[in-house]
Amino acid sequence: MNEVRQSETALDHVLKYTGIFGGVQGLMILMSIVRNKLASHFLGPVGFAMIAIYQSVAEFVNSTTNCGIPFSSVRELAERSSDSEDAQFIAVIRTWCLWTAAVGALLCVAGAPLLGGWFFPEDDVNRWTIALLAPMVAALSVTGGEISILKGLRRVKRVASVSAVGALSTFCLTVPFFWGMGMQGILLALNCSTVAITAIHLAFTIPLYPYRVRPFSVAVFHQGWDMVRIGLPYVLAAIAGSGVAMALPALMKKYGTMEDLGHYRAAYGLMVTYAGIVFTAFEADYFPRLSSVNRDRELRNQTINQQIRICVLLIAPLLIAMIVGMPVIVRLLTTEEFLPAVPMAICASFYMFLRAITTPIGYTALACGESRLFLLMEIIYDVVSLGLIFFCYKAWGLAGAGTGLSLSALFDLLLIGFTYGHRYGFRLNPSTSFLAFQQALLLGVAVFVCLYLTSWWRWLLGLLLLAVSLRRSYVILVAETTIIAKIRRRLKLH
Repeated sequence: MNEVRQSETALDHVLKYTGIFGGVQGLMILMSIVRNKLASHFLGPVGFAMIAIYQSVAEFVNSTTNCGIPFSSVRELAERSSDSEDAQFIAVIRTWCLWTAAVGALLCVAGAPLLGGWFFPEDDVNRWTIALLAPMVAALSVTGGEISILKGLRRVKRVASVSAVGALSTFCLTVPFFWGMGMQGILLALNCSTVAITAIHLAFTIPLYPYRVRPFSVAVFHQGWDMVRIGLPYVLAAIAGSGVAMALPALMKKYGTMEDLGHYRAAYGLMVTYAGIVFTAFEADYFPRLSSVNRDRELRNQTINQQIRICVLLIAPLLIAMIVGMPVIVRLLTTEEFLPAVPMAICASFYMFLRAITTPIGYTALACGESRLFLLMEIIYDVVSLGLIFFCYKAWGLAGAGTGLSLSALFDLLLIGFTYGHRYGFRLNPSTSFLAFQQALLLGVAVFVCLYLTSWWRWLLGLLLLAVSLRRSYVILVAETTIIAKIRRRLKLH
């Protein structure tokens, strides 16, 4: 009986923090939805494609030059035991971030001909526009340091607040440029909104610790070197990931059209970004919890299975609802020009479902301190996923790109399932496996219905499958957690 009660308490904890961080992410997504709706009206698919190109380049340069500080500094700062140690180390973080910001901006300018050549091989003017992303790259580096300070100090409320304010400012600073300048306003919108987010982060961190940097101090360089050395594997993993994110738009533009790239970006945002609300609690809650039991195989497996269980219960009904209503969602959130993205979004639904299983498992190597294994898994996955998405896109168009995403997630599950099973003794328990199979079957039928049946049958059978999936999730949550009962009592539904 005690074991059951402990399990229920753990599941309640997982569900609680998923809801808390998901709520903040929900506000950010709401701002993103409104912004994308207006952007789709003012810019169209080609404008979405240009935004995808500029963002992928900026993220690649930032990942290459940030030295892994946004990740490694969190753990280093959390281990400090006094305010004086915190203040000293925060100055080290900010100094290193200032250096990486300068290097990133210079690399963006110097590498503009090469990076721009990937996307605009026959357009010398657009090729040099990459250099204008330098302020955005520098701002991303500074912002990464400031958000790591809040996380390292465990100022969770401030992390949530700064994210919400940042989302609102991005909306306010991008839409006027899109409206007034159209395609010509994209670079200005991206730079202004990113710099504004940096200013907002500073406004939340400077009251805690005044901004101090020592850019010419040899001692500061040596103090931060261990942090950079620890972060190096994550830099390489981020370079691999952002490299794929940059290479894919270039390949799609070369072998397809700018419209296809815009549709891909829109479908990816609809299915992956918005459904990703389920995963928002991982870094803030799940990773520390998994790290605390990393030496106990049984507790580690129990923690992973609990997280998978909650993720599957939440995301399966969400995905079925999204694919059933995808034509309506596309019209509401973008414009009818983006309807060709519907088949891709539907085919990509299994990508998100499988991520609900692979993401909790994938944190195992990090929790156990084996960053090289984590790096190896990331690089293998990134290379294979790029090949699968591009091959399927060339073979079957946008729907093929969605299929490639889902196949890449299946490969990732097989890869880390085998590797981490052998290395750490990870196993899915029978009840979690059966739950995942049930919800995967319902999702698979829903995908078939939405792709191949006519409108009337699509809605009838789709809503029936959604009801079955929701009922299954609800019954399990009622049986295994106390949160549903608490909500019902508060709403006086018992």
